Amino acid sequence: MAGKSRVAKYQADRTNQKLYFCRLACQAAGSSKDKQLYQAQCETAIFHLYGTFLAFMQELSQFYGLTMTAPTLVDIEQALSERTQVSPEVQRLQQLQQQGFLANIERAYQRCLYAVPLNNSGDEATNTTEIEPRDLIVNVVTLSNQWLPDEATIREWRQQFLELIEQLRAGMVEF
Repeated sequence: MAGKSRVAKYQADRTNQKLYFCRLACQAAGSSKDKQLYQAQCETAIFHLYGTFLAFMQELSQFYGLTMTAPTLVDIEQALSERTQVSPEVQRLQQLQQQGFLANIERAYQRCLYAVPLNNSGDEATNTTEIEPRDLIVNVVTLSNQWLPDEATIREWRQQFLELIEQLRAGMVEF
C-alpha cells in the first residue's frame, strides 16, 4: 500500500512539475522582446501544458490501479468499464476535451507540431506536396504566428487546468 501511494505521489509531482514548467515558459515569453523567442516560449508553454494533460492521465491510471505506460482517456475508460467502474474524472476531462479549454490546448498543441499549409487563394489548405522544402528554417520563423495563442491566453488555460486538477484530486480519495 505504501508503494502505491509513493507511485501516485510521483505521478502527482510530475503533473505539478509540468504546470511549473509551463508557468516558467509563460514568464519567459512575457519578458521577451524578440518575436521568434516569444513564439518559441509560447510553444514551449503549450508543450508543457499538453504534457500536464499526459502526466495527469498517468496519475489517473495509477490512482485506479491500472498498469499503463501511456494511458489515454479512452484507455482508462475502457479498462475501468471492464471492471464495471466509472471515473468521474475521465468523464469531466472528456467533456473539456470536446469543448472547453482542454480542446483549445490540444488544438494549439497540434498546430505547434504541424505547420499550417500556406494558402494564398483563401480556399481550403493546399496540398503539402506543393510547398517547396527550401529555406524551411527561415519560413518557420517568418511565418505569421496568428494561430499561436499569446502568453496571457496560455496562462489562463494553465490556471483553469490547475484548478480542475485540484478539484479532481480532491475527489480522488482512496478507500
